[in-house]
Amino acid sequence: MKTVAIVNPTAGYRRARRDWPRLLASLGETGANVATWWTAGPGQAETLAARARREGFERVVAVGGDGTLLEVVNGLWRESRMALPSVGVVPFGTGCDTVRSFDLGATLRDQVVTALGPATLQVSLGLMRLQGFDGQPRVRVFINVLGLGFDARVIARFRQQPLRLPGKIMYYLSGIQEMARLTYHHLSGALDGHPVETEAMLAAIGLGRYFGGGLMITPGASPTAGHFQVVMAQKLSRLELARLFPGLYFGKHLDHPRVTAAYASRITINADPQAAVEAEGELEGATPLEVAIIPQALRLAAPALAPALLVRP
Repeated sequence: MKTVAIVNPTAGYRRARRDWPRLLASLGETGANVATWWTAGPGQAETLAARARREGFERVVAVGGDGTLLEVVNGLWRESRMALPSVGVVPFGTGCDTVRSFDLGATLRDQVVTALGPATLQVSLGLMRLQGFDGQPRVRVFINVLGLGFDARVIARFRQQPLRLPGKIMYYLSGIQEMARLTYHHLSGALDGHPVETEAMLAAIGLGRYFGGGLMITPGASPTAGHFQVVMAQKLSRLELARLFPGLYFGKHLDHPRVTAAYASRITINADPQAAVEAEGELEGATPLEVAIIPQALRLAAPALAPALLVRP
């Protein structure tokens, strides 16, 4: 295959810059045949992915975190010229939640072999229409989890933190700070045409199961399904949220009577007050939001789903 790796050199506390050439070299001729394009800043992975499709690459490997993968997928999706390449993933970021849904291999070298290998799964994408932060309509795709409300505010606070601590520590600190000022939204809309109206602090729309560094927010979601799992956390007190938090790692939050889950392939949500929206840990815009499934839209280099995904509730 004609293959290019789009590498975020700052990913993994700059480990990607140091380790990517070494990993390719360890694969001998296989690695030598892979082109490497380095990103120079936010958004460039999207531009490079579009270029890769125009130039006829058959496999594009995203080397970095969830944000790098999100940019690569959007760059490939918006470029219509030439055939759509398959996508490989080598996780170097601090969260890397998307890859938790797939069996990519036990070590980083194994994951590189998978990213360059022939085995692929046909996965769905989510198409989102929302309001950009500039007030203009915005259309994007996502591959893992979209969230609005609490988690988007946590990410916004995370981006503004003046401290420089490891990513997960900063994320948890941001979450604690946002818990101190819980905001609820009046959500109205529809799931596959069925009206929904509730007071909620968070809504998550999942193809994958994880966000926030391993929180299993949508435990019944599957990247190969033709629908999303939609989870809404209604009015919870700070104490209830604190008690609920440990169970998020195991999907136990769905046992709470004020946490609801449903499946849908087309979703509309309005929020009052307006709610910020994130996808794969990147702030994308704000409500009103429309989300639709694009079934089996992308070939992802992976031999199988992660074992826990093989049986859905």
